[in-house]
Formats: sequence, structure tokens, C-alpha cells
Amino acid sequence: MKYFIDISNLSKERLISLLNASIQNKNKSISKEKLNKVVGLFFEKNSTRTRLSFELAINQLGSSSIFISSKDSHFGQGKESLEDTSKTFALYLDAVVMRVNNHKTLSSFVENSSIPIINGLSDLSHPCQTLAGLMTLIEEKGSLENLNLVWLGPITNVAHSWIEAYKLKLGFNLNIFCPEAYSIKYQNKLQSYDLQTNLDNIVAHKIDHDILNSADAILTDTWKSMGEEINDNDLHQLDDFCVTEALFNKAKKDCIFMHCLPASRGQEVEEKVIDGPNSRIWIEAKNRLFVQQQLLKELL
Repeated sequence: MKYFIDISNLSKERLISLLNASIQNKNKSISKEKLNKVVGLFFEKNSTRTRLSFELAINQLGSSSIFISSKDSHFGQGKESLEDTSKTFALYLDAVVMRVNNHKTLSSFVENSSIPIINGLSDLSHPCQTLAGLMTLIEEKGSLENLNLVWLGPITNVAHSWIEAYKLKLGFNLNIFCPEAYSIKYQNKLQSYDLQTNLDNIVAHKIDHDILNSADAILTDTWKSMGEEINDNDLHQLDDFCVTEALFNKAKKDCIFMHCLPASRGQEVEEKVIDGPNSRIWIEAKNRLFVQQQLLKELL
């Protein structure tokens, strides 16, 4: 594996192997491996969990990290080409984690880079977050087989990565409930990247309560993604897709709640759900460390 930009870069077998190894990483003491590598963190967007988890993962693998804010780089200021920036990175670094505004930046770096590139988030996808979510499900439920996952709200970059995981036929079922306008918005984004996917058996515009009743996990994301401007009228279309306590209680008793964070309590989810006994958001966040450790091991 020379890069990790999307879940679709992995085969089913490779993904399962990565998740199993990540769980093993978590269940043993802090890694004593000394890879002696240098990993760059090139960020165009703000970050809390991505930066912390990658920097710690790199450190625990006996390596060092260098943080590069786009506003402090010539490339970020439009004063140096992507090609020259990519070559410069390769002179000093063994890999680069990139958190970017536009997914095409990642694709272009992959095409021009001689070192591994890892997607730390783009406007299209957030594969590291979905890896952590998959790991959390395996820990909580024993396996992914026959699990019923329900996503409520906009089809965000995180949701896109969940769709890609579902397409690998990992054993779980995925149903997304969102307003029609948001489904169209997602399809338009895919078209802008010359991508397409069949959502006929995944996306619905009204919540199916029979499906909700069988949910093993309910997932959502913030309604206001970084860098996206959304007016109040658009937000009101999402009101029926808020994960309320009443809605959550219609799912299985052992249903868990998952969220990539940051969260807006009272908007996409009620406080009693995200901070309730069935919430696994902090386990999911911690698991970012272990899946990213394994990614780094396989790429470096």
C-alpha cells in the first residue's frame, strides 16, 4: 500500500486485516517499535483529534512529526506549485498526512509524490474516521456481520467513507436517511470529482421506523461541515433527522450511538443521547490512534 486516500483503496481482506491488527495494537502495551521515520502533517483545516492522534501514533512508533500549516507554506499561499511542494516534501519526509479543503489536492499529491500520502480529511472523505468507527463496532458487537447501521442527516465526508466501506461487503447493512436536497447535493459533489455510486438501496428521504427499530448503531455528523456555508432554511430541512432521545429509544436496547466529533448538541443530536450510556463517541475517538498506528506501520 503506497497511499491511503479512500476506503476504496483497500480490498475487503486488507481492511479486515488492518482492523484486526489495530485491535491487537490497542490490547497490548504501548508500541516499542522504533521506525525512525519523519512524517509531515500538512493541514489546510483546523483539527483536534486528527492532529493529536496522528502525532501520538507517530511518536509511539519511535518516529517524529513535523506540522506544516498551509498558511505558513508557499504552496498554501499560492507561491509554489503542487509539483514542487511534493518534491520538497519527499526530500525531508517519509510520509505526509494531509487535511485538505479539496479532495483533488490529495489526488494530485498522490500522482506527484514518491512518498506515501494519508488522507487526514478532505471535503469528500474521511477514511481514518470510518476505520475507527469500524473498529469500535467490532469491539462492541463482536463482528460486523449482520449489523444494521443507520445514518441520519447530511451525507458528509464521513458518510461517504461509510458508503465505501459498505460497498466492500463487510457484512453490515447501511441505511441513510436524509432530505432529498442533501442527497442531490452529495451526488453533485461526486460528479464534480468524476465519481458516481448507486444509492438506490442505501438512501431514503423519510425515516423507515422498521429499519430504525432494528438498528445496532445510529450514526450522525455535524450539520455544518468545516468550510461549508449553510443557511437556516437548509438547516431546517434536517430537523426531522436529529437523533433525539425519543428516536434513539426506538432502536434496539443495545444500540450504540456514534459521532465523528466535533458535535453540536441540540442540533444533530440531543445531549441525552450523545452523553448517554449507549454513546461510544469517546471510544471511537480513541480508536483513531490505533487504526492510524497500523496505517503508518503498513505505509512506512
